[in-house]
Amino acid sequence: MNILFVRLSYIGDILHATAAARWIKQRYPNAILYWIVTPSMAELLEHNPYVDHIIPWERDVYEAHSKKLHLCTMWNMWWALRKQLQPYQFDIAVDVQGRLITGLVLLATGAPIRLGLGGTKELNWLFTNYKSKDRSKHVIEQYLEVAQLLPMAIQQSSLKDRGTVETSNQDLLANDASETTKSDESFDAINQMDLFVTDEEQQQAQSEIAHAFTDKERPTIGIVLGSSWQTKSWPSEKWQQLIESMSYRSNFICFGGPKEEKDFTSLMQYVEKEELPVYNKLGKTTLREMAALLQACDVVVSCDTGALHMAIALNRPVVALFGPTNPAEWGPLTGLYRVLQNHDMDCLGCRNRKCPKGKAYCMSGIDPIWVKENIIELLDVVSSEVR
Repeated sequence: MNILFVRLSYIGDILHATAAARWIKQRYPNAILYWIVTPSMAELLEHNPYVDHIIPWERDVYEAHSKKLHLCTMWNMWWALRKQLQPYQFDIAVDVQGRLITGLVLLATGAPIRLGLGGTKELNWLFTNYKSKDRSKHVIEQYLEVAQLLPMAIQQSSLKDRGTVETSNQDLLANDASETTKSDESFDAINQMDLFVTDEEQQQAQSEIAHAFTDKERPTIGIVLGSSWQTKSWPSEKWQQLIESMSYRSNFICFGGPKEEKDFTSLMQYVEKEELPVYNKLGKTTLREMAALLQACDVVVSCDTGALHMAIALNRPVVALFGPTNPAEWGPLTGLYRVLQNHDMDCLGCRNRKCPKGKAYCMSGIDPIWVKENIIELLDVVSSEVR
């Protein structure tokens, strides 16, 4: 079988989807799984043993033309994609993004089996012939439910009859996939996200950290500054208080992109002036370099943003700060973690990108001392496990 897995963007969403891709490859090991993704995100899938081939596609370019209603350019881009995908002769296409654009990708594949999310908008439902039902679960579990439609879909299709499916998997075809999963694997094994760092990348990161700090015996705390939404971000002064309160016992690495490099200029100038043990990597890493550095951290502190999910996928202990998004849907599911929320607010999980109250009290109300206490607790857990 040739399978196209469709999750074009973004960092966290792609990582959440890796559990579903793994589920498919573990049950159909002789199938060839292709993943179509925005080129800037392709690094996240490199060295993933469950992804056989990565197909980059300029989703952002297509979306930009879509917003301007450049219909001719949109048609030409879609037709070029169709011509690119047709030689693969895909048997199955799996869409866990559920947008119009990903529905058009399914159409371009020509695959007879097209799996997708139920309850989607933007006419995505027109392009799938098998749909999941439950959208109330964590996003990883939502994606897995789409993948778990595959045995039923194969059983009802001509793939089984023409011998495309391996004989060793025939027993799976007649069974409900979710029940098979429950009996065969643990919750963590199913829901763990995948992000793979090579030995060479890991050694490079460890060497870089060793040169960055004077006291090499201290634990290394990764702090992820900022987020794609202003309302999901923790204020700069809170990060400063956290760093100052732990500077006597910990080293810090600051992670973020070019936006955070600009937004947190004052904070970086302050820690440099005070000679605090902070290694500034804002806007200075590729995704893979960031992954290797995150893997070298003893604990990672982050709001709900891509690097948080990278740390979870790398099985790092995390302190996750949540406000306008719901951790039951987007937060950690596996590993060692603490989720902190300001429960004084009755509007948690509002999903507003602009706070109607004028200030994101849900995030600013999270006390740095509380964050510090949870970091120390996780460090103690890690230390006891080592002993």
